[in-house]
Amino acid sequence: MKKIIISLAVIGVVSAVVIGGTIAYFSDTETSTGNTFTAGTIDIAIDDENPWTKKYDIGDLKPGETGYINFDITNEGTNPVNISKTLTSIEGTGGVENYDCDLVSGNTSSEPECVAEAGTRKDNVQTQIIYDLSVKVYADSGTTNPIWWQTIYSEEDNMTIDAVYGNGTPVVLGMIPVGGHMEVTQSYHFSEAAENEYQGDQLSFDITIKGDQLTSDNGYAQVVLDNKTASPEYKTIDDENKATLAYKTQGSLFDFTINGTVKLTGTDYTLLIGVDPWVNPSAACAAGSAVSDSAGVITFSGSYDCGTMTSAKAWLVPTTDWNGGVWAGWNQVNYLLETGLVNYTKN
Repeated sequence: MKKIIISLAVIGVVSAVVIGGTIAYFSDTETSTGNTFTAGTIDIAIDDENPWTKKYDIGDLKPGETGYINFDITNEGTNPVNISKTLTSIEGTGGVENYDCDLVSGNTSSEPECVAEAGTRKDNVQTQIIYDLSVKVYADSGTTNPIWWQTIYSEEDNMTIDAVYGNGTPVVLGMIPVGGHMEVTQSYHFSEAAENEYQGDQLSFDITIKGDQLTSDNGYAQVVLDNKTASPEYKTIDDENKATLAYKTQGSLFDFTINGTVKLTGTDYTLLIGVDPWVNPSAACAAGSAVSDSAGVITFSGSYDCGTMTSAKAWLVPTTDWNGGVWAGWNQVNYLLETGLVNYTKN
């Protein structure tokens, strides 16, 4: 009952104001017109083909020889794009010729292969192909110097086609900025250890290149920072020292979280974001720091005014090396470097 009485009293006051006359007061009204929302596009072309229909034939290889499949990926969309590569339908065959010998009657290519196989077919030539993979990213078609490059596999890794792609997991190649392109260099080295049982064998596979938007469902993009060899290869090293940087691709501040393991324990590390923090340290953004624990684990997050950063590198380095914006030294063995470029827009 009390609530009803109060409501009636309010109505009475409003009525009295209306009956009493109008009230004049200063005012200003602004209207924003023509506001739009545009969905961006993700679109890539390979060797100027979109869709990509080109086929590759390495041809005749013998143990110790190397064949190449190289191509160029162009970002034709309106957004930066993360690129990954997968080989599927990997199939090794015993050859295309029928050769009869005392030991084998069937799909073999030569008498030495018949003798070497001794009645047991070997169609796993993919285990004898050593795979190398490296990439270079360019800002646009008119530049000759890459803005970023990385060796993912080299011959010293002794990684076979079967080991790299046999489980179906895509290999991440990196990010291409809008209007940029990526050179992909791959070598297929026929192992010197391959013997006569692989004569005439063939390997076939399908190549899938996928372009993804930078952000995931929660609005964050992710870049892995990894331990790498020195210049010029900057090859990723397969060990426990790596971290994942998750960041918002746009906002008033650079909002991020980083989790990983560094080489130095109990050491303060700083996250640097910049086109090239070594060449131009004054333009790099020091986006916070934290001390690694006794196992080298490091976790921290933050929001920093870093300004717009297009095709930027992300490094996690000991704070003493960075020394407040002036490099005190370069000790890359202790650093984690990006495996893809960072793209952030301040708005």
